[in-house]
Amino acid sequence: MKIKVNYDFTQQELVGGTDVFDIADGTELGELLRRIDARIVEAGKNKGIETTYKTTLVNDKLNGCVVFINGSAPENMLEQLLHDGDNIEFVYGFCGG
Repeated sequence: MKIKVNYDFTQQELVGGTDVFDIADGTELGELLRRIDARIVEAGKNKGIETTYKTTLVNDKLNGCVVFINGSAPENMLEQLLHDGDNIEFVYGFCGG
């Protein structure tokens, strides 16, 4: 399955604006987020940029961001099954925004 990921401005300096991930059927959002975080951390190491507030998860909980799948935030976020063609977007709330 192909999943499109649109990164928030906090992540764009590391990984660009968008990605398309090829994942297996039955993949949950949490698994994809861990994969995205590994990419963010690796890019941070390579570019000398701190990634503490740029990852999506901390201890398997969302790291100050809201994740939207096709424009909606799912109820059981990390267990949400992904489907071919899903679009993922991140929004980080800073100063209540």
